[in-house]
This record gives sequence, structure tokens and C-alpha cells, in this order.
Amino acid sequence: MRLTRTPRSAANCKEVIDILLRRIQWAQAAEARQDIEQLKESQQWWKVAEKLRSPRLDYLRKAVWKKGAIGGAYAPGIKIEIMRNILFTESWKENERDPIMMRKAKALAHVWRNIPIFITDHAQLVGYVGSAPNTLGMWPIEGASMVNEEAYNEEGVIPEPEEESLKIMADLNNYWAGNTAIDQVARLLDPEDAVKFMSGAIGWGVPTSAYGYSGKDYEYILTGKRGFEDIMEEIEARLDEAQEIVRGTPGPELLPYYEKIQNWEAMLIVLEAAVDWARRYARLARIIAENFESDPKRKEELLRIAETCERVPAKAPRSLQESLQMDHFIQILARYEAYEGAWPARPDYYHGPFYDKDVNIEKNLTREEALDLVGEFLIRTYEVGGFGPRWGREGLQGITGTWVWTIGGVKPDGTDACNDLTRAFLQAARLVRVANPTFAFRWHPKVPDDIMRECFECIRHGLGYPSMRNDPILVQNAMYWHGHPLEEARTWVHQACMSPCPTTKHGFQPFRMASATANCAKMIEYALFNGYDPVVNMQMGPKTGDARKFKSFDELFEAWVKQMEWLTDTLVRTVNLGRVKDPEFYGRPFLSAISERSVEQGTDIVNPEGERGNSWVTGFTWVENADSLAAVKKLVFDEKKYTMDQLMDALQANWDGYEEMRLDFVRNAPKWGNDDDYVDQIMVRCLEEVARHSKELKDPTGNPWPLLPENVSGNIHYANIVGALPNGRKRGDALYDGGISPGPGLDKKGPTAVLKSCGKFDHVRLGRAFLLNQRLSPTQLKGEQGYQLWKAYMRTWADLGLDHVQFNMVDDATLRAAQKDPEKYQEVIVRVAGYSAHFVDISRKTQDNIIQRTIQGL
Repeated sequence: MRLTRTPRSAANCKEVIDILLRRIQWAQAAEARQDIEQLKESQQWWKVAEKLRSPRLDYLRKAVWKKGAIGGAYAPGIKIEIMRNILFTESWKENERDPIMMRKAKALAHVWRNIPIFITDHAQLVGYVGSAPNTLGMWPIEGASMVNEEAYNEEGVIPEPEEESLKIMADLNNYWAGNTAIDQVARLLDPEDAVKFMSGAIGWGVPTSAYGYSGKDYEYILTGKRGFEDIMEEIEARLDEAQEIVRGTPGPELLPYYEKIQNWEAMLIVLEAAVDWARRYARLARIIAENFESDPKRKEELLRIAETCERVPAKAPRSLQESLQMDHFIQILARYEAYEGAWPARPDYYHGPFYDKDVNIEKNLTREEALDLVGEFLIRTYEVGGFGPRWGREGLQGITGTWVWTIGGVKPDGTDACNDLTRAFLQAARLVRVANPTFAFRWHPKVPDDIMRECFECIRHGLGYPSMRNDPILVQNAMYWHGHPLEEARTWVHQACMSPCPTTKHGFQPFRMASATANCAKMIEYALFNGYDPVVNMQMGPKTGDARKFKSFDELFEAWVKQMEWLTDTLVRTVNLGRVKDPEFYGRPFLSAISERSVEQGTDIVNPEGERGNSWVTGFTWVENADSLAAVKKLVFDEKKYTMDQLMDALQANWDGYEEMRLDFVRNAPKWGNDDDYVDQIMVRCLEEVARHSKELKDPTGNPWPLLPENVSGNIHYANIVGALPNGRKRGDALYDGGISPGPGLDKKGPTAVLKSCGKFDHVRLGRAFLLNQRLSPTQLKGEQGYQLWKAYMRTWADLGLDHVQFNMVDDATLRAAQKDPEKYQEVIVRVAGYSAHFVDISRKTQDNIIQRTIQGL
């Protein structure tokens, strides 16, 4: 029998094809879901993120030029931005007779109106501190000659054509040599202070706002109530009033207004130029849309960018995209003005109302569309870079600055501030996996459980963030040390890695210099060596006695106290001088123009008048003091197993030839972090002495300088600068990883013992904040049981009154695999100390130090 085929219509054929295509898509989706589940099971979260993020986010994430130094050196293709400094210097030379604030304003305006701009493909947010995406835009040539010289001599980062660029840089450096802000401060410093500070042994940083951490008056500029045009109207009204006053009857009260008028005019100049700069992006977006873009969807996006940039920052934002764009513009403009090494922010709180409006109320955006915007907001921040000196790159490996964004917490009335945007930021972080910005979460007893789960998921995915902060403790802390009223203290953000600072007119901190950063291990070293530094071979601290002749632990401790006082005094004197002279030597017209206090007073915002202050001394390499003091007390003075002569001989020999003795000091002397009162009470005694002296130290506002122990990667930077110590460490070995964290591998009694040690002192009264690193097992913390274990740990942490904890949760096998084959592990992140970094971007020594940290079982 002959078979015949039934003819099918075209419609039937199309239906069959559609069915087949759907089946293929379902099969592919099922296969993709299976792949993702397998990756989740093996905890390869970086690969999970790559598969889950949208095509737009995946493109933008992979298109970023990595600006953080990789183990101290910049990645191939990264170049220094010289156009900013060319334009800045052109204007600077043309306006030599203007006062500093006016001269600076005109120079910035010239930069913003002339520097090339660009828009990244697929981007919805725009703005970069530089003329091209591969440039290190933050390099204020007016800041520090020593940085300018390093930039000129840094191989691999000079723009092409290199010979021509080097000539331009040489001419710029010659013009600014001796005239930068830090050059002028250095001429005023006590010569002995200057030499000891510049030795690099006792601290780091430069005392000028050219290189520092600047907060923002977010309650003034980011609440959706005003744009730059509104501020210009305020300034113009004050100018009119001031000009009437100076035409009045002569008297001493008139005199300050002459300078105020100049300052207000400078603010107007930068605000007008900032609006012009933003509208250049609007014009560029419109040109691309109307002349070069053929895809209708992308054309629509470009026109939306144009509309957004025409609107903000000139006027107050109306939507989530406008609010995020305004914030980003503000941050980029500030980084054209100075190298801002921190990025204080509270994005869920200030942008949350716009998210709610667009997503929940008006339905202008789907949650997926909003998540794309939030993810891109993180990426736009991650791509920002600047040229830093070698010591800065070694201390902040893998990143450009400590950009810790604050989320969660409470509102000024004390109610929970968490919202849907808090959730979105935590979800976006797991998708884009950037090392900057990171998050710090303000925990309080009323945090919703689903928010805590989102925090846990970020930590479980190996981001190293959010760090967890004890909000009730830190609000009290801000009130105790700097006198912030309760409602203002509740607005706090991280000024850098750790320090809480309000976002209000009198509370926000416009000027924090990293040069108040102490290499605290030098305190015990100088106490043992009579103030002499055996590494840099010079007398640094005061002579406090020959340690070989000490007959009691109290003599050693008294010497330690005197060295601590000298070291902190020296650093604070330097910073205080830099602070009060900064309006004269550097100037911040843009930051002033977006700060309510400056707009009201007509002063440069770095002028401390009207500010409560938020000063602190960062304490690198802190715990070495307690462990070293405890070792000497036990093995020399209590048990008399060794003499001071024997100990000093061993230290001077860097423990070489004394290995058995060294191991005794490592293994048999009590170590911090094991709930051992012997060493823990020495730690408390040290903190009480520092807190006492902190009250004696005063900043220009009259407020104290409390200690804040943390480390970034200073434990690696200072490894060869700190000599052998009584805790058994040899010169060249990594120091402890920071804050009040136990030494790697030295916390033997489990996580509860660590928490109990850290809970034996008052986290309000004895310092500004206290960093604690913990490393947890990703295998133990899988699933619901893992979350419940972590939540119980966090309850213990909160009950003991600790103010901070942060976690690494990546197993050794993954980290060692990343060391062998870094290209396959580009998005693996670890917590260093106060910040996160991609593991492959930090030095081998830092990598090994992280692997050595004790994995705590809960």
C-alpha cells in the first residue's frame, strides 16, 4: 500500500516550529537551571552570578577597566589621566591674583567644560573622573609633589605617545614643585616632626584634603528637596545681603563679609560649571541616539539618559534613575576636586523613596529593571580610579579606596530604616560581585529577618561583605566621643572603613586625612628599644629606659604608655596643622557649595568653624602590643624563664639562632582571642590608657581623638618596617590582620572565645570602633541550618556589645586553586581588613595571610 502525506498549511508548519522552539528553550532553560544548581552545590558563586545576571549587567561588569593595583602594580592598559591637570594648570596660571577658593573654582570649571567625556555602551548611568574609561582620573597635581614625582616615574601608566606625555608631565611637575598643598604644610611643620613623619615608620598619609576622606552633607543635598539651581538661588540671596552689608556703616562686623563674598562667588562658579558638565552628557547621549544608534530600544535609553542629565544635578530628582544619577554626578565631581580615598554613603536610605515610587507605587519600573539600575550603580562606582603612591597601593591592595557604603540602620526617630532598596542592593551585590563599593550593615534588634537572610547570603556567597555593625552601640559612641545629638547620630554612615559619622550640617566630616594612621606595633618596639628604631636606624620616640635593666612588667608598661603618647601626639599635631591651613593651601569650592554649613557661613567647608568633628586615630598593627606585653610578662617577669637580656639579644638577632626560644614565645605565651584573662586584661589596660590620652588630644574643633584599631592591608605594608617582636614574630613576617582580630592561627578556643575576649572592654568608652575579622566554614553554613547557626552567633555578638564583625567564607581549596590559575577565579572576593578585594588582585603574601586565618566552626 502506498502511503501519502497529508499536506500541511503554512500556519500548521509555523505552529509545529513554534512548539519545537519552545521545547528547545525549555530544555535549554532546564539544563541551565541544572548547571546553576550544580554550581550552587559546589559553592562556585562567582560562576552562579555570571549565569544569573542580565546581559546588560554581564556586559557592563566585564567591560570595566580594573583600577585597583594588583599587588602594588597597575594592570596593563591602565593609564594616568593628564588632561585634568593640563586644563587645571592652564586656568590656574591665568588667575594668579585670585584668592585660593576663587582660583580653584575657575580651574575646576575650566576642566569640566573642556575635558573629553564618553558614554559606555549599554549604560544607563554616566559620568567618569577622566577622559577615557582606562584612565586613573584622580590625580590632583596641586596636592603633593612627591605623588607627582611617583606618577612621572611609574612605568607602564604613561599615556601614548609616551615621550610627549612625559614632557607634559615634567613641565607640570616643575611648575607645581614646592607649591603643592603638602609642600606648603611641610614648610610649617616642626622639622623633627616632619622627618619622623616622612620616615614612613610610624604612620602614613599626607596632611591635606587633596588626599583624604570627605563626607557629604546628604541631609542637605540628597533628600530630593533641592538641586544645584536651588542652592545657587540661596547663594545669590546671601550675596545680595552681604553686598548691602559691606556698603553700610564701617565696623569690624563688616570685615569677614569681603572674604565671604569671594567664597560665595566661587561656589556659584563651580555649581554652574557642574550643571554644564552634566548637560554635556545630555548632548552626547542625544547626538548618539539621533545620529548613530539604530536599535530602537537603545535609542530610547539614550534619550532617557539625555533627559536625566538635563534634569540633574540642576534640579531635584524625580525618579530612581535621576536620584542615582545625581548621586553619582556629585561623587565624580568631588573626585575631580580631590583624591577622595573613601566614599561615605547610605544609598538605600536616600534613594529608597524613589525606588518605592517607581517600583511599588507608580509601577514605572519592574523589579528586574530596578535591579539592573542598582547593579550598574555599583559598577559605575567600581570603575572609578586614581593614581596612588606606592605605599598607598601596598596598603590598599586590589582597590582604589575604602568605599564602604552603609545600609540598614534606623531613621532619626529610631524606627527601622530597611526598605526594598536595601534588599535590592544586597541582591545586586551578589550578581555583580565588585570589590568596591562594599557594604556595612547597621544591625539593630528590629531588623526584619528577610533582610538578615539577604546579608547572610552575601556573606555565604563569599563577598566578604556586608560587615556587620552594632547600631545601638555606635549611635551611643558618636554621642559619647563627639557630642552628636541622638537624632543626628542615627543618620551615621561609614566615614571610611569603620568610623561612624552623621550626614548632617554640623555633624558630617568634610576632611579626614589618613595621616592620622598609626603603626601601633612601633609602640612596643620603641618601648623595648628606648625610643630607638632599629629598622630605620634613628631615634624616634622619647628615651624611656634601657629595657635590659627593667626589673618589673610595670616598668615596661610605663615605657609603652610614653611611646604610645608620643606616637599619637606626633601624628595628631601634623593632621591638626594640615586641617587649619587647608583652606589657604588647597580649598574645596565644590564640596563647600553642596554643604549647608558653608553655604550659610560663606566659608570653605574644610574650615572647622561650626563642625563638631569626627576625628580618630586609626590603629594599624594594634594587637601585637597586647600579645607582646603578655609574652614578656609571663615568660620573663612572672615565670622568669628568660631574662630581659636574653629577650633583647633574640630580638636584635631577629630571632635567628633562637628558634626554640621563639617557639616558646609563640606557643606558650597567652594570646589574645582565647578568653584568657591574662592577656585580655593587658589588652583592656592598653585600651584604657589610649582612651585616657585620647581625651587629652584635641582636634581643631576641640573634640578628642579616639583610637580605631583596623588594618586594611597595612599588616603587609609594614611587615619589613616593624622589627622582631616578643610575640615570636620575625621582621618580614606579616603582622596580624587587623583591629582586635587575633593573630592568624592563634585563636585556638573557637569563635565564642574570640567574642568573649572582644567583649571584655567597653566599645563605647574605649575607642571609636574595633574591627574584628572572622573566617567561617562555607560547608558548615550551607542551607537553613547554616543561617540559624550564623544568626545565633550574631545574637551572641550583639549581646556582648561588640560594634563590628566581618567574615570570610571561602574555602582553602578555592583560594589555592585561584593562586594556581587566577584567570579562572577573577570574581572570587575575600575580606582583607576593613575592605574586600578580588583575591587574584592582592599580593601572594596577603593571600597566604588570609588562608592562614583560623576557620571557626560554629
